[in-house]
Amino acid sequence: MNLSLAQQSWATCEPTTPIANESSQMPEISLVIPAFNEAAIITNTVKELDDYMRASMPGRTFEIIVVDDGSTDGMADRLDGLAMDNLKVERHPRNLGRGAGIRTGFAASSGDFVVTLDSDLSYSPDHIPRLIAPLEANVADVVLASAYHPDGTVRNVPLFRAKLSYYGNKVLSAGVRGQLHTLTCMVRAYRRDVVKSLELVSAGKDLHIEIIQKANLFGFRIAEIPAVLDWRDKSRAKRVGKGGSFPLFAMSGTIAAHLVYNYVLRPGAMLFLPVAALSAVVVIGLLLLLVSFAMRAYQLLDRGILAAIYEGLRETLLNGSLTLGLVAGSLVLLLIFIAFYFQSLQSKKQFEEMYILMSRMNDKIKQLQRDREA
Repeated sequence: MNLSLAQQSWATCEPTTPIANESSQMPEISLVIPAFNEAAIITNTVKELDDYMRASMPGRTFEIIVVDDGSTDGMADRLDGLAMDNLKVERHPRNLGRGAGIRTGFAASSGDFVVTLDSDLSYSPDHIPRLIAPLEANVADVVLASAYHPDGTVRNVPLFRAKLSYYGNKVLSAGVRGQLHTLTCMVRAYRRDVVKSLELVSAGKDLHIEIIQKANLFGFRIAEIPAVLDWRDKSRAKRVGKGGSFPLFAMSGTIAAHLVYNYVLRPGAMLFLPVAALSAVVVIGLLLLLVSFAMRAYQLLDRGILAAIYEGLRETLLNGSLTLGLVAGSLVLLLIFIAFYFQSLQSKKQFEEMYILMSRMNDKIKQLQRDREA
């Protein structure tokens, strides 16, 4: 998978200051926050974002979209109590998942730039102008916040959780040839045409990877900025993994999804190790058998060449039956993995072609509907 990455490094990127004139208007920013049962913090989150935008990005028109993903802790009442003209609240009848919340936020957004944020602002609001800067400079269409970037930072996250996430993203990074360091973070900025062009289906956290996969198909440019992940809520560590006695069990579904997406993005990345290991077993095993045969045949040359070959081969196969069985089994598995590889490449190609085709058809249908309404 060859990402269309921005060429400029944004490790020290500073936001540009837009120049207003009579013929143009400041780009509007949509801040999307999917939230579930966050009654304790949602009011402070919305107010902090509003205060930050007004103080740090004066003159910019913006909206805050909170997607209540079926909360049952009274969060809806807290949001209803906020008298803010720039606040939109979208509600799901039941909990549908983070991906569904982001998709709802995308549909409700009207800004030229759409920024998705977590509900507890573990990535502080000062990431917003740095995320938007590459979009305004027209060097990227999607910008990812990356705490696992070489210049990124992780704070107050339980060590096991942090390491599991770090290595999980390492696995996913192999699927994009190491061009991105963090693929699972929801804190991102998008051009409006990106969120309106992509047909997304994932309801869970898989959406983050689905966006990267499909944005690449359309040639959208993807950039990454170093970020600071700081869990403000100290009790969050206790809630993460709730329902399982060991965090690894609670995250098993996410881990499996990461492996699947890695295989989808770049089949060879996951199959390389087993194919290399099996190939080594086959080659080494065959070399051992060949050396054993050559040595035995040489010892029996006094009986004649044909007899030496026959006896040497016979004794090699009898004495090396275990090695031969291991080589044969490894060869069968190797052929199976190779078949998987080519089959996955074919499936990937078919999916990409079908997705592009269906997206084009969908655009034409929407255009026909707009023409009829006009």
